[in-house]
Amino acid sequence: MKYTGFFLAGAILAGAAIAATPASPAVQSMERIAGVYKHRFMSAFIVPGKDETESYQAEDIVEIVPYDRDHVYVRVHLDFFNGHTCGIYGMARFEDGMFVYRDPEPPIAGDAPCVLKIGEKNGKLTLTDRVPSDAGRTCAAYCGARGSLDYEIGMDKRRPIRYLERLKGSRQYKDARDALLQSTPAS
Repeated sequence: MKYTGFFLAGAILAGAAIAATPASPAVQSMERIAGVYKHRFMSAFIVPGKDETESYQAEDIVEIVPYDRDHVYVRVHLDFFNGHTCGIYGMARFEDGMFVYRDPEPPIAGDAPCVLKIGEKNGKLTLTDRVPSDAGRTCAAYCGARGSLDYEIGMDKRRPIRYLERLKGSRQYKDARDALLQSTPAS
């Protein structure tokens, strides 16, 4: 019994050492960008045969959920003029300071696979499918004619995801998780 205090003190010191260990760059980035970002705005449809448009409420939504120490789940829904949208989801891996989603197969046979980079720059969450930045869009198949996955939204729009259990139960999340597990070699 006289060693109980010694073991307890050792356990406390070990716990403190673990807590004091700095998080990896991937985990630090996850902590900064995880959440839901929403931007509501008025958009419009062109009314055929008339010189007017019909307005409607549109909303961009970006969800980022930590999955493991190297991956985040990302789902993007962006609205554009005339009802065009972009929509994509999947697991993105931390690479060179950003999270990168790589489509396992091109959505259109013969096209290059979609590569979407997600990160933070100058106080904004940034998305881009132009890799390198002066190249063409790699994820155009996920967007309508007026849509693009080159997107920025202020970090001040970030909110906690209050519906996390529902999100993790969604078909999109399960599909993304299953695709990641299938692509990861067994140890």
